[in-house]
Amino acid sequence: MFLHSAISAGTYLAAKRALDELPPWEVALARFTFAGLLFGAILLHRRVRIARKDLLGLAALGFVAVPMNQGFFLAGLALSTPGHAALLYALTPIFVFLIARLRLGERATALKLAGIAVAFAGVLVVLGARGSVALGGSSRMLLGDLLILLAVVAWAIVAVGGKVYAERYGATASTSAAIVMGSLFYLPVGLALSDVHRFARLTPIGWASLAYLVVMTSVVAYLLYYWALSRAQASRVAVWSNLQPVLTALLAWLAYGERLTGPFLAGGAMVLAGVLLAERG
Repeated sequence: MFLHSAISAGTYLAAKRALDELPPWEVALARFTFAGLLFGAILLHRRVRIARKDLLGLAALGFVAVPMNQGFFLAGLALSTPGHAALLYALTPIFVFLIARLRLGERATALKLAGIAVAFAGVLVVLGARGSVALGGSSRMLLGDLLILLAVVAWAIVAVGGKVYAERYGATASTSAAIVMGSLFYLPVGLALSDVHRFARLTPIGWASLAYLVVMTSVVAYLLYYWALSRAQASRVAVWSNLQPVLTALLAWLAYGERLTGPFLAGGAMVLAGVLLAERG
């Protein structure tokens, strides 16, 4: 899950850079057309067979994972900031815990609850130290934040709902089937809303950002997440996502020379302590 968090940390930077050159619908179209093709090739190569009774569930999971989660995320990020997106995604473990408690009967231990709370508080400190989050803002940014929050809820549903299929068919087969079907759901919408001629004007950095979103975020990170889901409680897996803002800040430090302050380091330590507490719980 640390590797998953490290890969996902780059998603905020890559997505924001891609959105500088393309509207959100076209970023999603490119991302999931290519990701769907890669996962489709995996299904064909492995000759995966899925029971008919599970196809509908995986199709619903794919619809929530691709058109809903990524549609809301990219549309929201185009109006908001990576810092706000990172903060809102830090709420993921809370939503996952609540849904898993209702759907899977996961136990609410004191250490797990304390870990989730400490990790979220650490995210607040980290983003506050970077000046990434401020109260107020325009109505445009508020709309973007609300869309991202809907994406967070959608991802929490995917995290909990995907656990049973990851345990039943394995991470690769369940992830591949869900993303292929989700990509097929999104394809007609994406084509209708997009101007494919814009891709001809993409810069090399724009193509590199899309490549990162396809290969690292949509394939490698998804496979790692479902692999972990097949072996651990959904809330335990989700709390690791709170490392992402810390790792995103470290990437910004490496790439852009952003300063690492004392409050940032303290917040990072809080996030790590929260993750460890949740693991103990």
